[in-house]
Amino acid sequence: MRRTVLLLALAAASLLAPTARAAAQVAGADSAFLRPGDLIRLQVFRQPEFSGEFVVSPEGTIQHPLLTSVSVVGVPRTVIRERIRQALSRFEREPNFVFDYLYRVAVGGEVRIPNLYNLTPETTVSQAIAAAGGVGENGRLDRVHVLRDGRDLLVDLQRPDSDAAAMRIRSGDQIRVSRRANVVRDFVGPFASILSAIAAIATLATSR
Repeated sequence: MRRTVLLLALAAASLLAPTARAAAQVAGADSAFLRPGDLIRLQVFRQPEFSGEFVVSPEGTIQHPLLTSVSVVGVPRTVIRERIRQALSRFEREPNFVFDYLYRVAVGGEVRIPNLYNLTPETTVSQAIAAAGGVGENGRLDRVHVLRDGRDLLVDLQRPDSDAAAMRIRSGDQIRVSRRANVVRDFVGPFASILSAIAAIATLATSR
């Protein structure tokens, strides 16, 4: 009897696992907050003067001439939506709008176009690397460093079945693709340069 109960519990847990994982992903996405330097993309219907992409100021507000009182840093998306709605209500009784935001993320190392990028919260680390032109010929997808909140997260993107493949970006992330070791470039080349320098010094000394 006890064994039957245990088997039923394990079966129920396996059925609930995908749902729990999905809920955790949603919660994680909502807990990823905006920071100064990110962008708010706002579209207000029938109000083009309110629409566009606006930078989050160092004070944490929207750099918009009519929405400067809206603070968007450190709060979830639902709170931002309500604050924008309240601000727009001063100009229109029932404002109809949609908004999204873009995180500012640095992608560097062994990528083709290292730069700062503005990317949607749904973007994964692998998609951020693709936005930077993809991995260079010496890049290592199995050793991607994600610098986040003072931590260095080592990500292996060569395993599509791992959680790392679905890892989403956060505001302020610094993504760096490691370089593949090359014996000629990293060891033989520098050693040859040292030998050349020694030979040059020896030649100079004997010529005096």
